[in-house]
Amino acid sequence: MGIVLQPPTFRLLGLCSCFAVGLAHAAPLPEEEPTPNDSTSVPLVMTKTVTANAAKKPPENRKEDRILPLEVFVNGAKGGTWLLMERDGVLYAPFDAFEEWRVQLPAEIKSIDFKLNDQTYWPLTAIPGYKFKLDFASQSVELTFSPEVFSATQLLNEKEKKRVVTPVLPSLFLNYDWNFMTTSHSNGPNYKDLGLLTEIGASNSWGVLTSSQSGRNLTGDTTSGNSRSWIRLETTFTKDYPNENRTLRLGDTGTRAGLWGRNVYYGGIQYGSNFALTPGYVTQPIPALAGISTAPSSVEMYINDVLRQVATVPTGPFTIDNFPQLTGSGDVKMVVRDMLGRETVIEQSFFISTQLLAAGLDDWSVEAGNLRRDIGVANNHYGAGFVSGTWRHGYTNDLTLDGRAEATSQLQTIGVGLAATLPSQILGKASVAISGGPSQSGGLWFLGLEHQRLHNSASLQIQGASPNFHQLGQEVTTAPIKLQYAGNWSYATESAGAFGIGLAAFSRFDNTSISTISGNYSTRIGLRNNLTVNASRAVYGAHGTSVGMFLIMPLDNNRITSVTANSHGGQQDLYASATQSPSTENDLGWRTMAGRQQNQMRAEGGVYYTGRYGNLNGDASTSQDLTALRLGANGGLVLAERNLFATQRVDQSFAVAKVGDYDNIGIGIGGNVLTHTNANGVALIPRLIAYQSNSIRLDPGELPINAEIDSIEQNVIPAWRSAVKVDFPVRGGRGALLKIILDDGEEAPAGATIQIEGDKEEFYVARQGAAFITGLQTNNHILLNWKGQQCKFDATLPPESPDEIARLGPLSCKGITR
Repeated sequence: MGIVLQPPTFRLLGLCSCFAVGLAHAAPLPEEEPTPNDSTSVPLVMTKTVTANAAKKPPENRKEDRILPLEVFVNGAKGGTWLLMERDGVLYAPFDAFEEWRVQLPAEIKSIDFKLNDQTYWPLTAIPGYKFKLDFASQSVELTFSPEVFSATQLLNEKEKKRVVTPVLPSLFLNYDWNFMTTSHSNGPNYKDLGLLTEIGASNSWGVLTSSQSGRNLTGDTTSGNSRSWIRLETTFTKDYPNENRTLRLGDTGTRAGLWGRNVYYGGIQYGSNFALTPGYVTQPIPALAGISTAPSSVEMYINDVLRQVATVPTGPFTIDNFPQLTGSGDVKMVVRDMLGRETVIEQSFFISTQLLAAGLDDWSVEAGNLRRDIGVANNHYGAGFVSGTWRHGYTNDLTLDGRAEATSQLQTIGVGLAATLPSQILGKASVAISGGPSQSGGLWFLGLEHQRLHNSASLQIQGASPNFHQLGQEVTTAPIKLQYAGNWSYATESAGAFGIGLAAFSRFDNTSISTISGNYSTRIGLRNNLTVNASRAVYGAHGTSVGMFLIMPLDNNRITSVTANSHGGQQDLYASATQSPSTENDLGWRTMAGRQQNQMRAEGGVYYTGRYGNLNGDASTSQDLTALRLGANGGLVLAERNLFATQRVDQSFAVAKVGDYDNIGIGIGGNVLTHTNANGVALIPRLIAYQSNSIRLDPGELPINAEIDSIEQNVIPAWRSAVKVDFPVRGGRGALLKIILDDGEEAPAGATIQIEGDKEEFYVARQGAAFITGLQTNNHILLNWKGQQCKFDATLPPESPDEIARLGPLSCKGITR
């Protein structure tokens, strides 16, 4: 086996030798095969190597043409059993065989027709690299062709099946976040403050409607100078179209910006692409790796020396397009190993950026509405109306075009940009924009370079504007920054830690400018500890130096300790902290801090609880001048299927599960039990992932022993922040062994069906009129069916006895004759 690379894509590190089948001489096939039953005969193996030039115009049909049923092996792989034709020592095969072998026929090849089976044959000698090894004893032939003649194999990401979203269960939800704080000043007034953040939402098949509010100083304490207020924050209706990867939003939302635009908040309408509706959808270009295999082989792909995937390829050219989703650049190594263990190693560098779109892909958004002003301060303060649109298009895998336009009654702005792959695995970005109004116009330009490798990365961005350039969301009286630039470089060593430096500067049209330089270093100390040192200094237009050190020391049981030291603006900080975050194993977390902050001694402490119905937190701090206490709680309420549930914040999708009428049954996602059913057998399962398959699973160990259920697991695909219903039909009752007799006193025939009236479950009568039935209550009406006839009888269960199956009968069922 060998690998033939397709230059200039690969650099070949090693190449194993190709195996040859047969001898390098030409010998015609024998006129007659040895008779297998002849004791004097021996297995005859004929080998032959033929070049493609041997393919001449086939002669006319002859009497000596023969059909040979042979088991075929092609380049070492099984190719099936075929009827091959032999003429003058040349083997011919039907077209279907070439298709199954993935062998491409040359355009100039000529066929012959064999009248005995009315089929067309093509000569194998016309295929480049043709060799054969014929074994009459085993009635098999081994064929070898040049790997280039095989159809190419393309390894692609397995396409997601079209996901069918589970029907939305109409529901209402409420999120809340309470916060109470009291402070005590040594030289000032003391005050108390109670705040509340709420979000009300409703979801159904139309979409999701949410509205959030903020309440401040609900205690009415005027000491702080703030008055009691209740303010609407944002109201938004969202409708997703997952089959088209598009989303419609009405209400308060933000614009999407291109390379040069600004994100502004507004109230209005937005419609555009949303690839997040298809989980796993890859928008950026993925490198394609190619090669040629002379025999079926396995391919191991290593990315930055880490094994990421293993695949198998047949003989012939192959490309790998299911590259694992990564960003940045690095090295990929493919180890191609054939069935005999021979290896070929290929190495290549790759570059992937999420700022590039795959060739032919479009990403766009259009918006219209009024700019939102003073959000969090005023309820309904909206400014001027506008329309805008952003469009990105993957022209090629290495070039993405970008365009954006904005317009108000006083301002029109338009700009274009591009992102492109440059030599040396560098991403280049550039854009220009112009704005115009009734009396003035201006321009903006932007350039950027990015380079990211496994151990080092660098970036540089420069932007400039003219005095009269304005864009959406920028006050008319505010001039843009004249020139600004920022750059950074970082390098990570194998053992000496990571280094980084940065430079940033800007200048305004009023001749003010500021330049700063910064640096950082981080290294591992011991097996788990990490030390980071950073420093920055203003070198032009301002004065100031800041130096800091941060040491993190992870401990067992999800605990982390740290030490921080800073010096900035004439102030020195030195303090230590320890935290333990809540986890699935431990609902309780805590935090402590003590040391010097802003030239004052300070101590803090907090306790945090994460529960099934929400979170509780409490923090206290004390310093020389101030003592403060803060208490908080957050969670959610859900109303669905006439059930009210308390839960954690509803930020994701959720399910309402029904498990018969059984209470206290564990249920959750996969193997994680998240909650238990209530007295009505209903439970709320939070934290489902939208537009992905979520496995809702019962804990079978908590079901009663007499409960019957078809499946303990169901998969649902919920819409965004919406509810789905999951019903687990459970049959309850008891089991009993019944003895049944008919009118004539004989036992009910074996094979008759029997069921409880009102229950769809059917059971069969066994020998001697016996039938075991489950789902029985104390008093039951039983139906028996036999050859189109039916009879009915009653069965009453005796008091339940542990470890004993009830036996009833004989029970008479009248109305059936044999």
